[in-house]
Amino acid sequence: MRKASLICLISWAALVTPRAEAANGVVWESAGSLVDTTNYTGLAPFYWFANFANPAAVTGAPMNQNEVRNLPSWLHLETNPALIGKDDSGLNADGTSRTGFSFNESGTVGATSTGGQASFNALTLPGGQSGVSGQAVDQISGTGTTTSMLSMRILSGAPAEFRMWVVTDNGLVGAGNNFQDQARLRVNLRNTAGPPAFGGDSDTAEAEALPSGVRIGQTAVGHNGVADAWAFRLRDVNEHDIVIVRPTSASGSFGAFAGLMIQPIPEPTGLAMFALAAAGAAAARRRCSRPA
Repeated sequence: MRKASLICLISWAALVTPRAEAANGVVWESAGSLVDTTNYTGLAPFYWFANFANPAAVTGAPMNQNEVRNLPSWLHLETNPALIGKDDSGLNADGTSRTGFSFNESGTVGATSTGGQASFNALTLPGGQSGVSGQAVDQISGTGTTTSMLSMRILSGAPAEFRMWVVTDNGLVGAGNNFQDQARLRVNLRNTAGPPAFGGDSDTAEAEALPSGVRIGQTAVGHNGVADAWAFRLRDVNEHDIVIVRPTSASGSFGAFAGLMIQPIPEPTGLAMFALAAAGAAAARRRCSRPA
């Protein structure tokens, strides 16, 4: 077989052969992150914010108190404290935060929320709701530590890729003891062995928000008291995967964040893929028709 013909055959095979399944992936998107931004109107179709627009100042409140919740059917994010230490049904005890209550838990104690604080930013959410923001707070892990604070489970029907913003820095450091400052923020995606325990972690990927190439606690914009929405792109997402939000709290603070927003990234349509393959095939035929 002539060399040119062999090259053409390989090119055609590359066009028609299905891609092997990619590994889990997470990247932090600098361009997609919204630094010092408090208005998220229309940014994403799905979102969750802790203890939002509470008329009273509270700390140590239930995670579902005054929450704003508009989440997709393909994501398990449970905030009801009645499910602390329970499975999804609430009828059986379990030993993991991956079923039942989604935040960090220890025995019958779970992460809590803070709201109604005068020093916290007023935010406008993607759906247009406006009010004083709050925080989800992991008081269990202690101060100045890294915590796998929130473990969200991927359910059936999830897109293969989506973008997720995690909001931090929505309050003034030092304006009282109720705002929790963060030194680092990471998002982790991992496969699991599925039910009932969703353990057996594998194919783990993680990314960290690094504005100007440094951790969020090492730059002024990361803790100047004006909210930042750090963007992460997750790919090769599958049912039973776990998405973990991992803040590292600054000295004297607990792990915390204000909320998150989610934007599915559409896969190429069948027509678009066909057009791409046809264009590639035409180019391959033109190359093959030339003399060797």
